[in-house]
Amino acid sequence: MLADKLKEEFKSLGEKNQHYWQGLAEHTALRIREFGRLEGYHKAGATGYRLVVILDDRTSEICRALASQDKVYPLDTAIDTMNELLSINTNKHSLESVREMTKEIAPWVSDKQIKRDPTGNPIGVSGNYSPFPPFHWRCRTTTEIV
Repeated sequence: MLADKLKEEFKSLGEKNQHYWQGLAEHTALRIREFGRLEGYHKAGATGYRLVVILDDRTSEICRALASQDKVYPLDTAIDTMNELLSINTNKHSLESVREMTKEIAPWVSDKQIKRDPTGNPIGVSGNYSPFPPFHWRCRTTTEIV
């Protein structure tokens, strides 16, 4: 249902196949779920959260790299980013402008940002990226309170 609604709402993006709209629906649902989690952590008085990465044969190198960092992320940074994203006035800006603002505020991790050990295994991520999932298309990573 969400995929069909997005397809209708964003028809100006041009002709896209159903796979695209389904992926966008999954991405949107993940972002909304993480917003809810972050808000819950905030209400509970937490100061940080950790990533929960599913490690299996479908795990992206990006998420493997993030998992290997085993880091606690500051909740205040995530809340600020979330609020910035939520404050984008979609009625005042074009779809393309909203897309660019979103990428500026919470960019996905690119393959170029993956740091590797001498044998090529992903060991971390460098540069600017969203402080919470999704980190890439079809991302399955979530968060947990610490």
